[in-house]
Amino acid sequence: MNEKLAARLMLRAGLKLLDIRHRTGIPTFIAGMVTSCGPQEGRCDQVINLDDPDRVAKFNADWYAMATDFGLFSADRRFLVALSPAIDPVFDQAREETDNWEDPAWWESVWGLVELLDDWDLAGAGAASHVLGSGYGYPEFAMSAIDGSVFVAGTVWQDSIGITVLPAPYCSPTLQDSARKSLGSRTVSENEDLAAWIVRGKDCT
Repeated sequence: MNEKLAARLMLRAGLKLLDIRHRTGIPTFIAGMVTSCGPQEGRCDQVINLDDPDRVAKFNADWYAMATDFGLFSADRRFLVALSPAIDPVFDQAREETDNWEDPAWWESVWGLVELLDDWDLAGAGAASHVLGSGYGYPEFAMSAIDGSVFVAGTVWQDSIGITVLPAPYCSPTLQDSARKSLGSRTVSENEDLAAWIVRGKDCT
């Protein structure tokens, strides 16, 4: 992970990168799968049409409201954001040229511990930076509370953009099933996170 590059790009979104976190017990790629969960698992969504001229402002407002209501932020407005090493063009080019393209090490995301600054813009500047999306007004990301108690995802659908929140994601049968199926096929650190995640889910009733 190019930490300096990630920090610069995150600042465009109004997020201060404080640290890169490994072995958190919270699998990053599992956090990106919340849209596969159903409402019976606690999933909540907010959707804005792509043709809405105010979609960036509405998305930002909805994200902040939902993140606040569901407990994404710590007391000092800190949380985790999944970061792909492919944000670095050098890494991305090397991955494209490798003969071992399917090696899970090329696809391992990490958690960035961030602090929400006063002047932030996830769906606009953040998405345009390609750290939190694919372009201005097209936010795509996975986030977690520091303790893994809630996941928040930004997604681009066919004709809309949306925010999906999943509280107590370790209790989700869908995510637990995905974790069990993935265990042993990821990197060493990811497998450790998956194992911890599966154990945590056993405490759910």
